[in-house]
Amino acid sequence: MKLKIAILASNYIKIPPLFEDIPQGYSGAPEKIMSVITEGMVKKGHDVTLFASGDSQTNARLVSVTQHATAFDPPIDKKQYHEFEYLLISTCYRMAKEKQFDIIHSTFDTRSAYYSPLVATPTVSTLHSPLDDPVRQRILPHFANTQYYISISNAQRKPLPQLQYIQTIYHGIDTSAMTFSKTIDSDYMLFVGRIVPDKGIESGIVVAQKLKRKLYLIGSVNETSEFWTELVKPSIDNTLINRLGYIPKDEVNHFYQNAKLFLFPIQWEEPFGLVMIEAMACGTPVVAYARGSVPEVIKDGETGFIVNSSDDDIRGEWVTKKTGIDGLCEAVERIYAISENDYRQMRRNCRAHVEKNFTVERMVNNYEKVYQQILQAKK
Repeated sequence: MKLKIAILASNYIKIPPLFEDIPQGYSGAPEKIMSVITEGMVKKGHDVTLFASGDSQTNARLVSVTQHATAFDPPIDKKQYHEFEYLLISTCYRMAKEKQFDIIHSTFDTRSAYYSPLVATPTVSTLHSPLDDPVRQRILPHFANTQYYISISNAQRKPLPQLQYIQTIYHGIDTSAMTFSKTIDSDYMLFVGRIVPDKGIESGIVVAQKLKRKLYLIGSVNETSEFWTELVKPSIDNTLINRLGYIPKDEVNHFYQNAKLFLFPIQWEEPFGLVMIEAMACGTPVVAYARGSVPEVIKDGETGFIVNSSDDDIRGEWVTKKTGIDGLCEAVERIYAISENDYRQMRRNCRAHVEKNFTVERMVNNYEKVYQQILQAKK
């Protein structure tokens, strides 16, 4: 059945974002995912309208209220960009009131929630952010049943279990864009992500220093922050600890596919770590703390190793028995110590795991099923 779908994205970052389109402190992941869903639905023959900035690129019908993404539009103060997002959201719901859509798929949680009860068209919101922050904790319970919610991991639901969840849909990537390498000539570890305390970069540096293993850091950083200037920068020696900065995607992929392993020692309940599946798609096993979505994404002992972050935070019985930094070190050394044949098999496991569970095709198909499920329930 051909559906009339509104994809309600943001006009803060253009769709899809290139690396230079993503402002400091942002990942661009929600925008990437919404772009992939939009194009996937168009490819399936649905009538899709994308609400985004005027400089966005899409095969859907584009509706915008700003000519450019507001993140880099000088006349728009960064404190004001929310107002333009509300203008975009309001435009979408005005069109919905005119019965132009069968369903609205929103990238927002609280902001679309304010509008969803005002129209007959159902809204489904993909929750891209953690649900334990004070605003979502106070606002979303008021709209627990006025829109549907899609979590991006089961772990994400825990702070607000009462919301009307219809499905957990894991993010998917284009595996054809991620070059798989079953053998590598390098022996470095890799970290990709924003260089902020939550990402656990300090722990990664300690592991590299304790084990004398080379570590490459890729990602944006606020170079005036105390975290960077006092806690991270002094460790950058460009021999053992190497910072590459924020580099284009094809260069990141080169480092993914040639890394011995990917370090993900997160310090928070990350809803979904897209970098984990990007690394595994290239064949690179992941060593990560058992927080957030990690136990749902990594197959312990097969595509990497999961580590409990402390003796007081045991989330599973993993192959690695030590916890914290010692556990990370043990897991890292396991990968360096395994035979060449076993390491090759682990890399094949990584690729196969992503191809089975985390592809664009699987993600888009699951969203299409959710749309149909919601509309069937409405009847």
